[in-house]
Amino acid sequence: MGDLKLHKFIPVIITMPSITLGAIAMFHNKISALIWTQNIACLVIVGLISYFIVSNKWNIKASKYNGIAILIVFLFLLLTLLDSGMNGVHRWISIGIMKFNVSMILLPLSIIVLWRASQTKELWFTLAIALAISILLAIQPDASQLTGFAVPMMILLCSKTNGKISRLFIIGIFSILVILSWVFLDSLPAVTYVEGIISLLNNMGFVWLTLGIISLVILPIPFILFPPRNLTLPSICVGLYFIIILISTIFGNFPVSLMGYGISPIIGYFIPITWYAESKINS
Repeated sequence: MGDLKLHKFIPVIITMPSITLGAIAMFHNKISALIWTQNIACLVIVGLISYFIVSNKWNIKASKYNGIAILIVFLFLLLTLLDSGMNGVHRWISIGIMKFNVSMILLPLSIIVLWRASQTKELWFTLAIALAISILLAIQPDASQLTGFAVPMMILLCSKTNGKISRLFIIGIFSILVILSWVFLDSLPAVTYVEGIISLLNNMGFVWLTLGIISLVILPIPFILFPPRNLTLPSICVGLYFIIILISTIFGNFPVSLMGYGISPIIGYFIPITWYAESKINS
């Protein structure tokens, strides 16, 4: 019983260190409070929503809503191409004064939804959807998100077939898209409190930097090392997604999830970690 109660707090326990350290780094480096308080406010709001979801039993078959979820992902990814973007990069949807990074919100959910689809649909269906999403990510362009999505999808799709030719095709087509995305990497400059948040921690001292790195390493650990029963593959795929987008910040100017400014990655992480916590309770 005690373990079940603890599972309800997993989303907040896992996310609080990185978000808090990011806010401290911004405060210490005199970044406007209007910036870092948004991350804290988002943590509180989505944390409460997550706790409510995990604490209540839902008699809803999520598989029934796979089609709707896939449609939503496509719609919002397409809408990013209509946004004015920045320097030819289209990753956001603007709602009033707020800009949301669609991929960071929806891709972790997409991995879970496509895994569900792979359980009931033919391989070609899941492959076609995954390829379409990958192409839209390449058009945005977003090498980090494309890589973070494509690699888990290769694993997921290859697990559904024993054919060598099919596996070579899957690995080949996704690899081509990933390679092209890194060859034609965007030239957006880094923002100190988004992509450069690790540097701000480093300026505060070695201890702060170490704590920051540890807080980021924690994020994929539940999915990779302690997957829910009977959900090992999708859990590991989601964890791999987060590992890739965190590592990609070393090679390009990409947002540091949860620690850097931005509510989109916070929402995007809370969706799968809430799924994870609920699955652990119900497994």
